[in-house]
Amino acid sequence: MKQAPAAMRRPSARAFIAVTVAIPLAFGLLTLGLWNEFQRSESLRRAAADSFDRRIAAVALLSELKDAETAQRGFILTGDETFLEPYAPSRREIIDYLHRMDRPEQHGADPWMHTLHILVESKFEELDRTIALVRAGREDQARAIVREGAGKRVMDRLRDVVATIVRDDRAVADAALQRFLAQRQRLARGILGSVVVLTLLSLAVLAMIWRARVQRHAALVRAVDAAERNATIFDATIDALLILNPSGTVEMMNPAATRMLGYEPGELERRDIATVIDIAPGSGSFHSRVGLIDGRLRRPFLTDRTAHHRDGRGIAVDVALGVMDLPRGRHVIVSLRDVSERKRLEQVKDDLISTVSHELRTPLTSVIGSLGLLRAGTSGTLPPQAQRLVDIAENNSRRLIRLINDMLDIDRIETERLRLASERIDLRDVMQRACIGSEGLARERHIRLNCAEVPAPVPVIGDADRLLQVVTNLLSNATRVSPEGAAVDIAVALTPDGADGGVRAILTVEDRGPGIAPAFRERIFGRFERADARDTATGAGLGLAISREIVRRHGGDIRFEDRDGGGTRFVVELPPAPADDGAADPAAPRILLCEADDAAAAALAQVIAVEGCVQDRVATLAEALAAIRGRRYDAALVALALPGGGGIELVRQARADTTLAAPAAILVAPEARGDEPLPASLDVVDWIDRPGANRRLTVALRTAIARAARPVPVILCLDDDADMLQVMAETLEPEVRICRAATIDQARAIVASDPPDVAVLDLHLQGASGLDLLPYLVDARGIAIPVIVHSAQDITDDAAALVDAVLVKSGESLADLKATVRRLVRARAAGAAREAGGVGRAAEEQAG
Repeated sequence: MKQAPAAMRRPSARAFIAVTVAIPLAFGLLTLGLWNEFQRSESLRRAAADSFDRRIAAVALLSELKDAETAQRGFILTGDETFLEPYAPSRREIIDYLHRMDRPEQHGADPWMHTLHILVESKFEELDRTIALVRAGREDQARAIVREGAGKRVMDRLRDVVATIVRDDRAVADAALQRFLAQRQRLARGILGSVVVLTLLSLAVLAMIWRARVQRHAALVRAVDAAERNATIFDATIDALLILNPSGTVEMMNPAATRMLGYEPGELERRDIATVIDIAPGSGSFHSRVGLIDGRLRRPFLTDRTAHHRDGRGIAVDVALGVMDLPRGRHVIVSLRDVSERKRLEQVKDDLISTVSHELRTPLTSVIGSLGLLRAGTSGTLPPQAQRLVDIAENNSRRLIRLINDMLDIDRIETERLRLASERIDLRDVMQRACIGSEGLARERHIRLNCAEVPAPVPVIGDADRLLQVVTNLLSNATRVSPEGAAVDIAVALTPDGADGGVRAILTVEDRGPGIAPAFRERIFGRFERADARDTATGAGLGLAISREIVRRHGGDIRFEDRDGGGTRFVVELPPAPADDGAADPAAPRILLCEADDAAAAALAQVIAVEGCVQDRVATLAEALAAIRGRRYDAALVALALPGGGGIELVRQARADTTLAAPAAILVAPEARGDEPLPASLDVVDWIDRPGANRRLTVALRTAIARAARPVPVILCLDDDADMLQVMAETLEPEVRICRAATIDQARAIVASDPPDVAVLDLHLQGASGLDLLPYLVDARGIAIPVIVHSAQDITDDAAALVDAVLVKSGESLADLKATVRRLVRARAAGAAREAGGVGRAAEEQAG
């Protein structure tokens, strides 16, 4: 498998270029050498031929001079002009022979040729003069010149010069011949050497070709072996595999893909992968959309996706992506695993959990409530033995509910459905609530809970209820392992962190029990782990496992250590919340908290914070009246017992004073009211028993805020699912007024008649998109109405930039939706207030 890429490696260009250049170069050099030798041989041949021609020309020159002289002699003796007929042609021939005998490369440098020219000219002067004398009638003078013998001497000298020239040319020709013969031998040796070189070069080329063929054959064998292995794996794997080219279209698919998707290989060839499954939404190149950057995939695994069968049905799949580098670019391998059976089993499990949750918790809650009523004596006083049996039944029922809750939490953790709130909380409040909730169990076992007094806040970011679950579990375990009469200490603090020089929020729970056995230390945080497997009274062994998951999801850690003096100390470390500038949201509802008890005030403040409100706390009747006179409150949580007069008196005085803007009141009373008369005649929202009635308190708080003298925000909910519209209405009301619309036309009519403060849009409607309403979401002032997209459909980045918030529909999204609606309503109200203030100031300045 690892050798296949080597077989696919591109051939080296260097060897190819070297051979390509060497062969023509060798032939070129050989041809150039042979050409040079041929030119030299040709030069020698021409030299020999020129020498021979000169000798012939020299002999012919003498012959023509003799003919010219004979013609002169015959004309002198007879005076007959016919004798001169050959004279002129001979003269022309002689001049031609002289030119032929001249060597251009030695023009002016050959003395014999110079002498020859002079002698020929001298001879023709003598001939021309005698001929001219005869024609002038002076034959005697002409004959006298002939008799003097000057012409004969010139001719003799000409013969000597010509003989010398012929002799010299013959010597030159002989030398040239010798050089020609020597050159021919060198040429023969050069040809022989070239043949040898070419033969060796041919053998080298053949050796290289043979070696290349052997390597190619070996590479081909490896490639065929790798291809066969890959093809076998490709065809035999049970997962559907598709190979995509760089443009995102299908190149190959295995038989498993055919069985899963119903397409034959030819049907999907060159078709976009979106035909089968959308793994690369958005715009741009396929590689950028699928997250392939610098050769690496940002998200190689995609879970819970839907593939499309050829017949149109959906198939639940998990997707694994890989990258394959090929010469034609990076290809993406898509592996589709059919998880329909897993989904079915998960659905069966979810149905079972739902059944456990509903069919067991509901009757158990009724059982516990009924047992509580019996224990409280509503049906008469029970005898001690019956009272004991009721206590046993109630305790075991509560154990069952805790076990069910723990199993549901474990399932949420495994399926990544454990959702945690993220808000600023004080860890002291969590500690106090845990202490209050654990007092009953501690009292039964005669254990003292020592909750440390912590003067400074210990702020963290997290889910108060889940952290309370962790602390309560630690206190429960510590209480169970401690001997009767012992104490359990719990404390929180901000301590330096030596690792990075920062601080950590620390919560500790210390018991005086026997400690943790060495064999159990390694698995104490495991699921279904108990120190003594036979001890079923301690639960199913899920508490610490759940606690560790909750702490880790808060970015913290949980550990244990031996306590000095015996026992165990559990330590929870959490990152502290960033520094708070203390600025409260000016548009948030403001609550007046009238409570003298610190622990009770902390518990009530937690509920107020969860509802997104800000609070001012007072401890006495006088402070409460002063606060109401000083500012406007949306609601007041009033303890029944207040120093200076009590909560009922505060409500009465606030209602009686017409100068006060009395807020809607919620009375918080102790569990045992005694003979205190009920405030039936007062206008209060509700009467809350404490502690523990958080749900009822939340409803009462929302009702009180809704009664405040401020306009009720109007929320437009656009969704074609009637059930979803009903759920959103139940979630958001009575804080806001809901206008429901199932179509774009209905929503437009609502916007025109009753402009909303916030619009909640679903993207997927029948034949339309909720975004089609955006151009109409403008109020009378021309200001855009805030928009929340609440949809199960993905939204593009461009579309998300046009709205104020995007929420994906889920079981937890309704809480997020409520918080987001509150935030946008407050921001819009604050903006309107600022605008109104600016207009008012401008009017005052104009009037002034």
